[in-house]
Amino acid sequence: MPTVNEDFKRELKHVFVSALDEALADNIGGCVVAEKSSNAELDHQEFFMLTISSQLFRVIVLLHFTKDSVLEQGVVDSLKIANKALDDDKFYDYLGEVGNTFCGAIKRELGRTVPTLGMSTPNRLGNECLKYMIGQRFECEAHAQASLHGQPLLFASVY
Repeated sequence: MPTVNEDFKRELKHVFVSALDEALADNIGGCVVAEKSSNAELDHQEFFMLTISSQLFRVIVLLHFTKDSVLEQGVVDSLKIANKALDDDKFYDYLGEVGNTFCGAIKRELGRTVPTLGMSTPNRLGNECLKYMIGQRFECEAHAQASLHGQPLLFASVY
């Protein structure tokens, strides 16, 4: 199995952080995105998983979250609706669209140098599914956390 080029790894990590920042700026204003060295402190209940693939590689993008008051308020503010109007369907649809925007930005940047990329739709999974991810050996990974008003909001990983 061929190894991943070091230049590609560096570019993927850079694109990952800027894509998360772009997706959140477009959807939940006021977020601050910071790189994290690992996902060891991760304490979220769910995540959306998306993939970008070519004939030579697969990139897995995870958007981790917990449906709590901070994230719900960010979604309510972004959608410009009343708190009572935010049901589970709207909440998860909205975060799925954030995941699409995030992963789509990565795909767009990678597509400038790698033709014919495919992208999956977002799949919402519970944290118990992360056991599979932890057991895999990836040649490249990066992590970032988004905060809103100093409160952790979302965590993202790319493999």
